[in-house]
Amino acid sequence: MSYQSSLDRLNGQNGIIVDTVPPERRGIGVVKVAGQLWSCETDWLEELAPGTAVLVMGRTNLILAVLPERI
Repeated sequence: MSYQSSLDRLNGQNGIIVDTVPPERRGIGVVKVAGQLWSCETDWLEELAPGTAVLVMGRTNLILAVLPERI
C-alpha cells in the first residue's frame, strides 16, 4: 500500500475558478476544489474566468496547476 498526502490526492480532481487566473503562469488565481480554496496557476493561453470548470493537473508547493475541463 502506498501513501498519498492529501495534496497529492488533489491531482485529477475537478474544481471551479473563484478568482481569475492569468494565462501562461503569469500570476495566481483561486480555485475551489473539494470544498476548499487553493491558489492556482495555469499554462493555458487564455485567462480562466470565475465559474470555469477546471481539472487539477499537479502542484508546485501549495499552488495547484489547473487546465480547463473542456477544451
